[in-house]
Amino acid sequence: MNLTDELERSFGDGPAPRPVDDHLAAGRSALRRRRGLTGAVGAAAGAVALTVVLSVTGGTAPPDSAPDVATDPTPTADTTAPVEPASAPWTDEMGPVRYRDGVLEVRPGSVVHERIDNPFAYTPPQASAALDITYDGRRSWVVIELRRRGGKDEVTYSASVPSNGWASFADYVAEQVDLTTGGDSGWPETVVLTGSGDVVASPGSEILQRTDDPRLGPAFAAPGEPTGAALVTAAEDGQGYFVVWRIVEGTLEVIYVPPIDVVGATFEELLSYARMQYAGGEGLR
Repeated sequence: MNLTDELERSFGDGPAPRPVDDHLAAGRSALRRRRGLTGAVGAAAGAVALTVVLSVTGGTAPPDSAPDVATDPTPTADTTAPVEPASAPWTDEMGPVRYRDGVLEVRPGSVVHERIDNPFAYTPPQASAALDITYDGRRSWVVIELRRRGGKDEVTYSASVPSNGWASFADYVAEQVDLTTGGDSGWPETVVLTGSGDVVASPGSEILQRTDDPRLGPAFAAPGEPTGAALVTAAEDGQGYFVVWRIVEGTLEVIYVPPIDVVGATFEELLSYARMQYAGGEGLR
């Protein structure tokens, strides 16, 4: 007896084998499942890569989905930081200095060689300054004043070529102060104020032409302050001077134009020049 044969017969024949076509169909289904799983994994990897790009470039994930990659919080504006007001622009007709909101400002690009603060000794909020300054290749000595007239701030500005009759910048400033305060200015006396409040030629001087309504504007005098302008021959040196004046609180202030600037000009031309200077905020000094 063959023991191996007996054992095989004891198990019986078992179930009938599946047809070959069934085995092939099952194999194809398994292959499709493996391919579908691989595609799903690839799609998930693609979604992660897309989220990274959006995070770097500032994009955002769709509203219904949670971000796959942590990102830094979006920066927000600091609303507590002080905001500096933009400086008012400088225009071509402006000089190299100005007063803005009571503060003296120097035009960008200017070089200040020397500066004297408040030479007129004004009490705040009034102020004054004198500067030896170069702007746009041109050096000049300037005086600027901030005065309170009729409840309003008024600025007057004047400029001169350096050393134009003065030994130093300090001498120039001292003369401008004397012109305004009525001290010994170095200019010859041309007009004086009488006890009755009239402006007349000084003894020996002669007024050739004059007007008591020069229309120099609020930069020169406050409304109601007496003003005037004249072409005068001074008794002291026989020179012709164009002068403008104002009477402030009973004091006569006379401003001179040097004789060199008067020669060849008519009275009307000098008046027009003075009006233009005060309208531009520069003045005659």
